[in-house]
Amino acid sequence: MKAILISAAWNSDNWTFDALEAHYKTLVNYLNLEDKGMILGKGCGTPSMTKNSKYPS
Repeated sequence: MKAILISAAWNSDNWTFDALEAHYKTLVNYLNLEDKGMILGKGCGTPSMTKNSKYPS
């Protein structure tokens, strides 16, 4: 089985997704999943924030 993490957060600090990334990597390892990557949208708390970020779609 394969796994991908897609998440958005209001906060745009570098540490915003540290705990989530660690938990995701632990689950992928524990469940022996094929990691297909992560899309972590920092600073995407509203549609207008997202439109002005590097994640406009």
